Amino acid sequence: MTSGYNTMQAIKVLPRFMPSARQADVRLMAVWFGANDACIEGSDQHVPLSKYSDLLKQISKHPTVTTHRPKIMLITPPPLDEHQQDAVELLKGFMQPRRNAATTKKYADACREVGKHLGIPVVDVWSVFMMAAGWKEGQKLEGSKELPPNPKLNELLIDGLHLDAAGYELVFNETMDIIREHYPEESPERLDMVFPAWGSAPK
Repeated sequence: MTSGYNTMQAIKVLPRFMPSARQADVRLMAVWFGANDACIEGSDQHVPLSKYSDLLKQISKHPTVTTHRPKIMLITPPPLDEHQQDAVELLKGFMQPRRNAATTKKYADACREVGKHLGIPVVDVWSVFMMAAGWKEGQKLEGSKELPPNPKLNELLIDGLHLDAAGYELVFNETMDIIREHYPEESPERLDMVFPAWGSAPK
């Protein structure tokens, strides 16, 4: 998959990169879209919220996916830090922001709702990051310019949108928790090794 894709682009290329059942056995699959879909209306990458939800369902139930009968997880977009992202956008020549924290939250909420509707577990990256940033429901959004810059979001996001190493660590840990809770048979400690360990490997 190419960076920058939204769900509208992903559904079109899905049949081209998803292997057939003869080529591979896809047992576990994560669907992670929303950060680009959540660009504000009028931006090239924008996908309307209802369309985004529908496309997440289509991707999850696409024949090229269901033929494998994989265990699927949805992953929400991370929160947006307007303080970092707006500065980056200005350097790129965009005078008006193309993303904002409030809109990104709506797409994260929609992703969770799709997971609930389909009975698919959700790796809630948005909530994990926001909890790490000290945010609580009902408060003004951390990452919004209504509040001062949040040091924790600055640590988790390299440019207000993409993840830094600390952010990827949180995503990894949350993903492993979801696998162990919902698909324990796919947790690393339960999987057979493809090749023998070095101590018993042929010499």
